[in-house]
Parts: sequence; structure tokens; C-alpha cells
Amino acid sequence: MTLSGFRFMQSGAAWFLMIGLALQLAASAHARTLAESISKITAGQPGYFSVYAARSGQSPSACLNCDEPINAASTIKLFVLDAAYVAFHEGALKPDETIIVHNRFHSLVGTGNFALEQKEDSYDPLYAQAGKPVSVAELLRVMIQYSSNLATNLMIERLGVMPIRAVVSQQGLDGITFGRMIEDFDADRQGIRNRVSARGLGNFLQKLDHGEIVGAPESHAMIDIMLGQKFNDIIPPGLPTHTPVAHKTGWVNGVRNDAAIVFLPSGRHFILVELSRDLPNESEGIKVMNRISEVVFAAFHHPPSGE
Repeated sequence: MTLSGFRFMQSGAAWFLMIGLALQLAASAHARTLAESISKITAGQPGYFSVYAARSGQSPSACLNCDEPINAASTIKLFVLDAAYVAFHEGALKPDETIIVHNRFHSLVGTGNFALEQKEDSYDPLYAQAGKPVSVAELLRVMIQYSSNLATNLMIERLGVMPIRAVVSQQGLDGITFGRMIEDFDADRQGIRNRVSARGLGNFLQKLDHGEIVGAPESHAMIDIMLGQKFNDIIPPGLPTHTPVAHKTGWVNGVRNDAAIVFLPSGRHFILVELSRDLPNESEGIKVMNRISEVVFAAFHHPPSGE
């Protein structure tokens, strides 16, 4: 090789290094801009907000209060779904297995029993099927898409609280605490609760999006169920109409949560988790969360030059 050729190679390598550094700096600035935008949206707003926003397969561009444990509300149902698919994979449960619908459950603590309040549930039709068999596949569907508390407790009873906790632990899902059935208030009074962090949910959705929860077929099947979500008032309103979103919402008094895989027109995906607590006015809190999803979509739909 001639000296001039060697110098050309050196200059070429330096050029590529400079381009790579420039792209990294652009991505870093882009992330700072998004994080700052989210902070401005939430600043001074009543209540507490936690946000995880990341491109699929990448570290978060915004992580506002994202390690803070928050009341999971119905987002905890994702981990009942997860445990069910582990059981399918292991042959311990089948989608066509049936469970007799009932509304009497044993508390995790002591010897007491409890029943769910139908008026607090979001899916009445299952209560009308009391005494009748319903397939596991159908229970999982209404648990996620309609956020049925009754379907959830029937599935937790079938799977077991401890095995569900074991799945969360074995999958390394830090930031997720699966405590108990829905409305097991005796357990709640002893401090046994369902808690999630935005990062914990975000990391779960990252793994799910990459086929790493149980396996690729199981992950894809869970995402298909989530795409049928019927409650769409938090993340979807900030997105263009008809944007596909695989997500799970959750709410209790003062709490509004949503955890999503969002599908961009480019074919890329991003992960967005929005959690909240202490909302004095839930409808106003939801408007804040709508705005967050709008700016996150804009940031990820129009990435820094070169991506």
C-alpha cells in the first residue's frame, strides 16, 4: 500500500468516526429535547406523573420519575396474561380449558372470602354467566381488552398468586410487584399490593416487542390481544387516527395508567408508558397524558437526521 493510500484510509476512518459521533450527539440532543418537553408538560400540573418513552430496542429517551412504584391498577393484568402463556408453553394450561364462572374468592391472607363489586367492574356480561363454563382464551381476552376484574380473579385463582410472582421473578421484570387478586382488601390492609414502575412496564414491553416473553409465538399472541384494547382515552388520543397501539390501561381513584407498544407508519415501534397518581381531577390529568403521547409520537416519527 502506498503512503497516499494509507493516508486516504486514515482520513476515511476519521470521517466515519466523525459522522458516527455527530449522529450520537444528535440522538442525545433529541432525547434531551423530548425529556425537557415532557417535563414542561407536567410541570405545575396537579398530581404526579411517571413516563417511560423509548424506541423499540433502545434505552429510554425520556424517563420521568420512571423508577417510582405506582399503583398498578389494571396494568397488573399484563402479568396474569404473561403467566398464562408460560403455563400454555409448559403444557400446564390450555386455551380451550374451561373455568366455571363464580364470584367468591379466598383472600391471600387468613381464611376470609370476598366477592367483587360488579358496579366497580368494567365488563358486566361475565357476571351473567355465573355457573357456566368459559374458556381460558375468552377469559384472557376480556381481562385485557375489557379489563374484566372477574376474569382476572378467575385466572389468578387458576394460576396461583405464587406462580405468577415466580414468572415475574424468573423473567427478571424489575419494577413489577405482583401482590394479590383484585379487591382482596384483607391482603391490601396488610400492605400486599400490586405496584409497577414506568421503567418496569417499559422493559416488559421491550421484551414483548422482541419476542422475548416466553417465546416469539407467545409474545406475538399477547400483542394481538392487546391490539384489541377497548379503553383508549390516554395514549391513543395523542396519536394520528388509526395508529395501531398494543396497550393496557388501568385506573382507580386518582390513578390513570397506560402502557403501550406504538406502531409507526415507517414500520418501527416505540414503547410508551404513562402512569399517574394523586390526580385531583382525572379528566384534566388525562389531558396532560394525551399531550405527552402527542409529543412522544412527534419525536419518534421524526427522528434525528441519519436514523
